Amino acid sequence: MREAENVFEANSNLADGTAAALRPPVATTIVGRHGYLRPLDVAADAAVLYRLSHDAHMAATWAEMKVGPFADEIAFAGHVGELVADPKRAFFTVADLNGSPLGWLCLMEARIAHRVVELGYVLFTPAMQRTTLATEALYVILRHVFKELGYRRLEWTCTAENSRSRATADRLGFVYEGTLREGLLLKGRPRDICMYSMLAAEWPRHRAVFEAWLEHGNFDDGRQKRSIADIRAGSADH
Repeated sequence: MREAENVFEANSNLADGTAAALRPPVATTIVGRHGYLRPLDVAADAAVLYRLSHDAHMAATWAEMKVGPFADEIAFAGHVGELVADPKRAFFTVADLNGSPLGWLCLMEARIAHRVVELGYVLFTPAMQRTTLATEALYVILRHVFKELGYRRLEWTCTAENSRSRATADRLGFVYEGTLREGLLLKGRPRDICMYSMLAAEWPRHRAVFEAWLEHGNFDDGRQKRSIADIRAGSADH
């Protein structure tokens, strides 16, 4: 995929902080080196994502979600159809370079007047977790929010018990802002909700860290040489 080689040049001629007129998020195709984002599609994605998310790790995959797991593929496809039909949320499939769906993520809760949006309902199946594509997918959606869409603030929320999501927020550079006590009912239980955010003014330094981590030279036979934390710490020393 030739476009994949140009992911980091895509917006090289735009100065930091410039963007098109602010608009609500709409799912679109965003190409990376290791895969790409595209609009979530029931026919193309539901069956594969059902199998990948309802395997031996099903309980862990859905434990901290508002819904799921699902009784069967038909029920899951119905849910995916509801997600795609919701005009207030933009769902992106995360696909590998062969086009196979491995997960999804969503831009939602947009407050246009305040230039705020949330990145949420992230479903990365076990086949995608802890891969370079998983990190790249989050990098390109963050870049899309700040560069192409022009939002000022991006929010990330999760339950206080969701240690994996909280670790991801920390790794990506989100700032923890506090906990909303019993902020949501999740599968009938009141749950504390942790709030994280990233600001447009912070994006340039986070972008530099992501791009340094994603460079071909940072990997040896698929294994990272420096972690994001190591690169960020090195940047802070200069």
